[in-house]
Amino acid sequence: MLRRRFNRTCLSPLDLAICERVFNQVCEDENLDPLDLDAEILAVMVVAIFRNAHTCERELLEAVRSRRQKAAGTGHS
Repeated sequence: MLRRRFNRTCLSPLDLAICERVFNQVCEDENLDPLDLDAEILAVMVVAIFRNAHTCERELLEAVRSRRQKAAGTGHS
């Protein structure tokens, strides 16, 4: 378990499952095609946020949603 905290270069199957569930939920929420370029950008974001400490699924989902809302807000200013 401690190794998981310090080694973010490799994701375990459990880590990938968490990221995949969050990715799928955000795609569903935003009506994104999982094969679309926007979804690819989302996938990169999910993994990056996961690697930067949000390993709890609920916290990861909240962080991704928050970041996407901020990005959408700044994009229209």
